[in-house]
Amino acid sequence: MSSKLEITCPCCDAKLQVDQKTGEVLWKEEKKKEFSSLSDMVHDLAEHQKESQSKFKKQKELEKDKARILAEKFKEAQKNVDKSDGKPLRDFDLD
Repeated sequence: MSSKLEITCPCCDAKLQVDQKTGEVLWKEEKKKEFSSLSDMVHDLAEHQKESQSKFKKQKELEKDKARILAEKFKEAQKNVDKSDGKPLRDFDLD
């Protein structure tokens, strides 16, 4: 079974390919628009740039959070390693 869904957006008729596990959009094909003027094209480009910047900032924050969480996990693991006394107990040692 494929882990990707093909969906058509009801409002803009864009074709989307979505990952079933994560829910993230993997691929997007927008319906071609007819631009009436150059100012419309410039306006759409500005909106696209704003959207791209917001996505980049969101991903950057997620990466910062990942680094913090991994650092905390590493510190906890170091604490547990430091608490161990001597050699680890093996099945062979119990006989």
